[in-house]
Parts: sequence; structure tokens; C-alpha cells
Amino acid sequence: MGPHDMTRFTGAATPLTAQGIQACADKLSVHPAEIWAVLQIETRGCGYFTDRRPAILFERHVFSRRTHGRFDAQAPDISNPKAGGYASGPAEYPRLERAMALDEQAALESASWGLGQVMGYHAAELGYGSVEQFVSRMMASEDEQLAAMAAFIQHHGLAQALRDHDWAAFAHGYNGAGYAKNEYDKKLAAAWQRLSSHAPPDLGVREGQLLLTFLGFEPGTVDGAFGARTKAALNRFQGEHHLPLSSGFDPATLEALRRLAHPPPSTVSSAESPVRQEPVAPTAVVTLAPRPPAPVVVKSPEPVELTPAEPVPAPAPVEVLPVELLRQKLAQPLDKDVQHELARLLTLREKAAPVLGPSAIQSIDLGLTALLSSEQPNLAFVRSIRLRIASALADQLYPLRPLPLLRSDSPAIQVVLGLGLLMLVSNGMTAFIHSVLTDESTQLFGFPVRTLLLVGLCGAMGGVVSILMRLSELEKLRGASRTSMVMLGFFKPVIGLYSAIFCFALMKSGLLPIQPPKPETEQYLYMAVCFLVGFSERLAKDMFARVEEGLAAVGNG
Repeated sequence: MGPHDMTRFTGAATPLTAQGIQACADKLSVHPAEIWAVLQIETRGCGYFTDRRPAILFERHVFSRRTHGRFDAQAPDISNPKAGGYASGPAEYPRLERAMALDEQAALESASWGLGQVMGYHAAELGYGSVEQFVSRMMASEDEQLAAMAAFIQHHGLAQALRDHDWAAFAHGYNGAGYAKNEYDKKLAAAWQRLSSHAPPDLGVREGQLLLTFLGFEPGTVDGAFGARTKAALNRFQGEHHLPLSSGFDPATLEALRRLAHPPPSTVSSAESPVRQEPVAPTAVVTLAPRPPAPVVVKSPEPVELTPAEPVPAPAPVEVLPVELLRQKLAQPLDKDVQHELARLLTLREKAAPVLGPSAIQSIDLGLTALLSSEQPNLAFVRSIRLRIASALADQLYPLRPLPLLRSDSPAIQVVLGLGLLMLVSNGMTAFIHSVLTDESTQLFGFPVRTLLLVGLCGAMGGVVSILMRLSELEKLRGASRTSMVMLGFFKPVIGLYSAIFCFALMKSGLLPIQPPKPETEQYLYMAVCFLVGFSERLAKDMFARVEEGLAAVGNG
């Protein structure tokens, strides 16, 4: 086996649960806030690296001590009386594996593991049969890692210091005599003060963050706080897997994350129970072998070189329809809406499989399961999945269609689409009227047609500018009908055009007494006034109201 095999220490890596936190707190007779304080200071609150391997720190001075300095001259970077040489993060594993090639058991005992960063050489005294069994437990879940931390605290008589908030005594026992150099006591005190007065980290958010991390979506620190980076990673995952976008980890998204981040089988012996509550008796040695080749036993009286097996190609994903569930449901009378949605999903599944691939099929199957496994299925959720996948399929089949913009939920974009549609229509019509149907002498109702066209276009442009200046305000209309927003963009300039022509007629008739200072500026005055009438609905209404008052006065006289 090569020194950088990523699967050697990869297990189930199940995220921390509320039951695990409470079990640890009950065992130590403390509040969960004290547990969280220790977790956040010791490992920043996460027990796994991004590759699903337990968080570790390999201590070369411990390895030197446990091997009596036999390898100090041969490999001083991993066997040295002085601490140091840390690589940090997943880069600690190559150091560990190099040490394992020299002395496997001593190497595993010389690393601190998981949430509580418990040293491997404590395995036997904490009730594990061997360090290999201890490591295997650390691979299984964060609850197991937390149980190891609780066992360490209890075994070393630190529970009372934790209950009394004697952080100096606790840090001395947990981190050693050099705790003050790194100010562990002060950090623990500050963390407890913060956590005791605020809500604890959200374990649902934390689980989602850890699963997103395993899948490569980079949500940031796994801390149970839903921030901007977590939201961006969540929405990227939902978009790629055709799930409805949300501002939190909804049950459907968490279920999809769990399914996709399902880890490779753990190499823990079947004789072991998945959760350790009490110290265990020694049992058979656990395998820490690469996956999927046959296990290679780690424990050996002599240093051994683990030989890699031939790589096995990953099998192609198999899309399995939940047939049994489907048969059971179809044997019962179904609501008409459920029948229609089921037929649409099955038809879409068949069409999407060769085009969109496994991720789309997984999302459809999630919708099928939601539709079939409940007496009152969430039809809105299922319909949302179907529409998103149908849209993605249409995008692939018809890449030139403009529908992605038309599907936008933004009122501003919908209005601009209507505006663009008007531009397409009006530009052609204007060019045709100006070039084909009219010349300089053509008149309509005694007015030159080209002059009417000019003032009308000025009013329309006023309407266009008015829309563009109000785009940010239009976003407040989210939830309004898509059609109404498109129609607003289309007809607002049309209203400006007709209002401008009417205003021009009023000025020419004298009912709207606006005269240019010079005869040669008359056309520019008309253009400016008509633009303002199209731009400002209030100005147009005021002008028309004044004309109405004038006509009423004439009629009364």
C-alpha cells in the first residue's frame, strides 16, 4: 500500500448527535455547554478531516519515547525527543504511515485522535481491547470519539474540575503541564462563558456542514452556525442535484446529503457494537485495511510493509427504481393528484436518465419516495423537484431556448424581459413606418406623421428610463404574477407613447399653454415635454387634470 492511501483510515464518519452529547454530559454530570467548550478548544469542534478520516496530530516525541529512540537517527522528522515537525490537517497521515512502517502499534499510540484528541496510548486504560480497536472506533462516528473523550476525563479524575469550572486544573490534566503556554485554561473559560449564555451549535446545521465538506462543497468551519458560506455551499449542492433552493437544511436536502455522502463500509469487526457505552473487553484485532481490497491485519509483532492490491475500478452508479414501494402503493386507491404526479415523475425519469445522469435520477427517486411513503405526500415538494429536473432536461435538449431567463423569480428581470419584447416589436415597426409608409409630406389628422412618430418615441423612451431607474424597487414585488411583471415592462412605454402624442395634441391646440421661448426651439420643447410625460406618471396626470379643469371652465362659460 502506498503512503498516501486515502481510504486506509476511512470509516462511517457519522456526525455528532444530540444523543451522543447528552450521553457524555450525563456520564460526567455536567451541562452540554462544558462539553462543547472542550470540543471547540481541543479540535475546533470537528472530529474529521475533509477526506472523512479522523482528525489526528502525530506526536514525534511520543513515538520516540515509545520506541526508546530506536528510530531517532533514521527518521528524526517522525521520531525525535523534541516535539514538533507538525504538518497539520490531512498531511499528518503520511507522517503517521511512515511511522507505522517502523512500528505500527507505537505509531498509532503516538497520535491524538478525533474530537477530544485522545492519545492512542490511552486505549487500554480506557477500556479498549487494543489501540487498533480504539482507532477503528474513532473512524466510526463522532459520538464514539466523544465517548473516548468522556472516558479519558473520567479515568483521569477531571470530571470534578470540569463541573467546578476549574479550567486551570482541567487544562493541566487534559493538555499536560505546558497548558499555560498555549493558554488552554483561558480559552476554555472564554468558550464556556460564550456557550453558557447562548444557544449551543445547531446539530442539524453541523451535520449538513460536515456532509457538504465530505462531498467537496466547502461550507467553511463545521461549527453549527448557518452563515453565508454555508448557505452558498448548500445552494450549490441543491442546484447541482435539482433540489429546491432553501435558506436552511430542510429534511429533503439532509436526506439527499446523507445518501450521497454515504461512506464506504467500515472495517470495524462485526463483533463490536456500533456505540460504546462501557469499557469493552479485549477482542480480536481490528483491520485497518484499504478499501475495497481484502483486509490486511495491522497488528504484527514485527514491522511489516503493507502491499497494495490491484486497484478495483469504481462500479458505475446503478439507478434503482423503488419498485416494491411502487407496487405497494399502486395496490391501493390513489388520489387523482398523486396519480398525475406519479405518472409525470415516471415519464420524466425515463427521459432524464440518459441525458442528466445519476444525480437527476437520485433526485427523482427522492421525489418518488416522498410521494409514495406517506399517506399525505408533500405534493408541492415533489412538484418542485419535477419542474426543476424537467427544466434542466429541456435546457440540455434545447440549449438555444430563452426560457432560463423567463423562469427567473426576479420581478426586475421579468419587467426587463417585457421591455426587451417591446423593443423587438417597436424597432421593426418604427423602421417600417419611417422608411416605407411615410415621407416628409405624409400627414395624419393635419400633423406630419414623422413628427407624431418622434414625439411618441420620446414618450416611450421616457417610460423605458422610468422602468430602468426603478428596477431595485421592483424587487419588492416578489410574489407578484410573472405575467403581470412582463406586461408592465411591455406596456409602460406604450402608455408613455400614447400619453406623449396626446400631450403634443394638447399643446398644439392651446389647451395646454406651453410655448417655446423661440420659434426655432419649438420641436425640442415638444420632445422634452413628451419625454417627461412618458417618464413621470404624476406629471402626466397633473397635465391632464389641468386640461380637464380648463375644458370644464370653458363648458360652464
